[in-house]
Amino acid sequence: MYKQHDSRRAPTWDETDPARAARLHADTDRDRHTYTRSGFQPVDCRACGTRAFVRKNSEKHTSIQWRDSSDRNCPVLNEWRGGAEIPEGEDTCPRMLASIRYAYAEGLITLAEGVDPEDAEHMVNPLYLPE
Repeated sequence: MYKQHDSRRAPTWDETDPARAARLHADTDRDRHTYTRSGFQPVDCRACGTRAFVRKNSEKHTSIQWRDSSDRNCPVLNEWRGGAEIPEGEDTCPRMLASIRYAYAEGLITLAEGVDPEDAEHMVNPLYLPE
């Protein structure tokens, strides 16, 4: 456990600058929403019906969330967890990936717009202090 004045501990500004601490906490909440909820769209697997939430950040970049333990409903992932061999280069269910590609090709999901970043000022390093 770190001591209050331990130099290894990042500053919090909670006591010395409450207004700055409040801004940092608000930015953290906004980041959490931006990166974990904004722009995600539901996609149901065409093979098993398991639902994942997907954000297409670009043609090639896709973020997938298995919310509420929905990954436990995927038979492929369950086989992998049970010891089945995972094909080289695979990190999620190939059936879900095919469903995502289909949904995107058919216009059922779209590229996320305006998700990252929300605004130019928000992405400035809040720890930077001009001299």
